[in-house]
Amino acid sequence: MAYMVGTTVGRACMRFERETEYDEFKTSLRELNDGIQSMAAIMNKGGSGTIWFGVRPDGMAVGMDVTEKTLRDVSQAIGNQIRPRIYPSVTSVPIRDGSEREVVRVRFSGDDPPYACKGIYRVRVADEDVQLEPAELRRMLAEQIRRSDPWDGRTSTKVVSDVDERTLRDYVARGNACGRIPDPFTTSEEALESLGLLREGHLTNAADVLFCKSKGIRLKQGVLESHTRTEILDLQQEEGTVFDLVRKADLYILNNTRRRLVIEGPGPREEIPEIPREAVREALYNAYCHMDWTVWDCVMVDIYYDSVEILSPGWFVEGQDPEEHLTGKSRSPLTRNPLIAKTLYRSKEIENYGSGIPRIKELCDEAGIRVEYRRTPDGTLLVFQRRDAFAGMRRGGLPSHGEGINETVSETVNGANETVKPSRSALRDEGELLSLLVVEPGATYDALADATGFSRAKVARLLRGMRERGVIMRVGSDKRGSWRVVQGGMDG
Repeated sequence: MAYMVGTTVGRACMRFERETEYDEFKTSLRELNDGIQSMAAIMNKGGSGTIWFGVRPDGMAVGMDVTEKTLRDVSQAIGNQIRPRIYPSVTSVPIRDGSEREVVRVRFSGDDPPYACKGIYRVRVADEDVQLEPAELRRMLAEQIRRSDPWDGRTSTKVVSDVDERTLRDYVARGNACGRIPDPFTTSEEALESLGLLREGHLTNAADVLFCKSKGIRLKQGVLESHTRTEILDLQQEEGTVFDLVRKADLYILNNTRRRLVIEGPGPREEIPEIPREAVREALYNAYCHMDWTVWDCVMVDIYYDSVEILSPGWFVEGQDPEEHLTGKSRSPLTRNPLIAKTLYRSKEIENYGSGIPRIKELCDEAGIRVEYRRTPDGTLLVFQRRDAFAGMRRGGLPSHGEGINETVSETVNGANETVKPSRSALRDEGELLSLLVVEPGATYDALADATGFSRAKVARLLRGMRERGVIMRVGSDKRGSWRVVQGGMDG
């Protein structure tokens, strides 16, 4: 709250800016109880604020005589009335009018809502304190319980013998390699004990989801025709540990989005995914790490023609703003699953200190992919916006980033074909189509004909030939499906 020193009737005075949802003026300490009520309401709305005693509603400081006892009495009154207990800063500020009068400034904050004043829960709305609705109070109380007793640290029904030892061994090896786990694997029990993942012989929920194969579906992934979700071109449902699920989802996204082939010299080609794989993996681990497992235990991956979307149950925890994370303004590591987060950090699956989301954005910015978070009724939706595959494409040619791709594709097609040997000109034409299908698997016959300058009949003939030789395959229906370049067939 800013204030300024002005003049009135020939003397200096202190004047404040107007009241806000988080700053309030009280003329004197006779309004102390009202001020404490506002403190609880403000913390239930935004976490922190300031109350000024000795300031009129219009912002003019009138001041009062303030002693050490005055400040102590204010602090004790706050401690007696607000629960959970808070520890505000109570200080005096001279009003600079030539007298010895001062105002009392109370700065306060709280990260454990809901807060009650004399047993009543209120929330700040504009400059008023409004009693919380029962449903909102229940939600805040449930969130408070989750903070004090996180789900991932609670005891599971699983025991050490339920652990997939290979998954745990590999995890410990990764932690050893990055220096975050000092001791090598000996037994599952010793490893889990040293990681803090055992409670009286039982696994924690964190150990359960990370190292035990699930008995139900924990990943649903599909390719959809449109955002109406009325036609599903492909659908897969997966079980497994979190590590299994992230690997499967990563490969599914890679195989159902475009890739750019870059050839430099005689060596093997480099495939550059449309969406950076590091960003995809970070997003998937974030989804499982921070999701609300008490709501439902499944992550959904939807692939559309214009976006790839990852949905996880539950929104960001109270006080976390996704936009501030995307812009780098916030690096808060606050999570509803601190034990899962700590465990994934120790094997370097994720980084600590709230750096994951800024890293996703940085990687996507470099690739020209826009990324955003949306709140939905089902939870948190991370959206990777796909680029227009045919933007800047020349008729009869390739995308500007695909120069030099035809030669290698033609060679690999020729190398893979032992029984039917298309002519060199046919190979060049097939190579041009293949390069376009890598960029846009859902391209129609008409779009391919327009991009290459071939007739529609020629496109159909070339695709049919490559399909018969196993160079490409069709995923989904002829009308709504997409093409997939078979990597094994191409590599020969």
